[in-house]
Amino acid sequence: MARSGLAGPGTSLSAGFAFGIPPVLKYASRELQERVLPDMLTGRKRTCIAITEPEAGSDVANITTTATKSADGKFYIINGAKKWITNGIWSDYTTMAVRTGGPGASGLSVMVVPLKGYPGVTMRQFHVSGSKTSGTTYIELDDVKVPVENLIGREGDGMRTIMTNFNHERLTISVQCTRQARVALSAAFGYCMKREAFGKTLMDQPVVRHRLAKAGAELETVSAWIEQILYQLCKLEKVEADRLLGGVTALAKAKAAMVLNECAQCAVLLFGGAGLTQSGQGEIVEAIMRDVPVARIPGGSEDVLLDLSVRQLVKIYQTQEKKLGQAKI
Repeated sequence: MARSGLAGPGTSLSAGFAFGIPPVLKYASRELQERVLPDMLTGRKRTCIAITEPEAGSDVANITTTATKSADGKFYIINGAKKWITNGIWSDYTTMAVRTGGPGASGLSVMVVPLKGYPGVTMRQFHVSGSKTSGTTYIELDDVKVPVENLIGREGDGMRTIMTNFNHERLTISVQCTRQARVALSAAFGYCMKREAFGKTLMDQPVVRHRLAKAGAELETVSAWIEQILYQLCKLEKVEADRLLGGVTALAKAKAAMVLNECAQCAVLLFGGAGLTQSGQGEIVEAIMRDVPVARIPGGSEDVLLDLSVRQLVKIYQTQEKKLGQAKI
């Protein structure tokens, strides 16, 4: 899907599968899995992931949507709002982060919440820059009754579930960014081979070749790095992958979006006026340029991820240093 060069269709079709279903597969009870996964995995029912809120984007620990048990203990009563929810407007279910306990990360839980046509749920789609078909949605929850059996894992385990799920989400976004960057450069390369200016093709201009080379080097570097991370993800034990690759995937997502920005800008500049037009030869690079912010912000804003990657690596460093010290003793 990413080979189209457009983020919207892939985001719309795969967000539920890539981000909403994995927590159910990894941590939900067998009863909940058997109840919802057959429809989710076959596409008969659509799903999404609902983490971000109007006042809590990348700051996941400050989520304010509450889930309080009913007097009979059979339901959670959910109140709050979720914003910027990709694919939400079409979804029958969402894997949602809620607050079941006190403040901070330890009070978070994750559960499957019905959406489309469910009592107390109101949804409205709004339009964002780029990703025009991603179905970005604002969800309001007013005394929404959800069976306690819809809890994924245990109460208070939400932050761990969310963070391990982010590894997969960020890696998926990195793959999307890398392919979009390649589509942009490929389109620019072909255009420069045939477009003539000052009596020769653009490709005959040293400054054009230099610009393509700089962007291409960035692209090939991040592409090889993402393949390396994917290899590690496949070969490491799950527990080790979750522990070791969190900071790395955060950094890869941030870097891949930066590279997409560099390649998209390069392509638009080389197309010139055609790169600003939403039709004709440059329409694909114009569309990719609009998708760039959608890569740099969702899944964790760029600056937040850069900081997170180093903090995670510091933890690993300290743990390994401690082990080495104990081994010497």
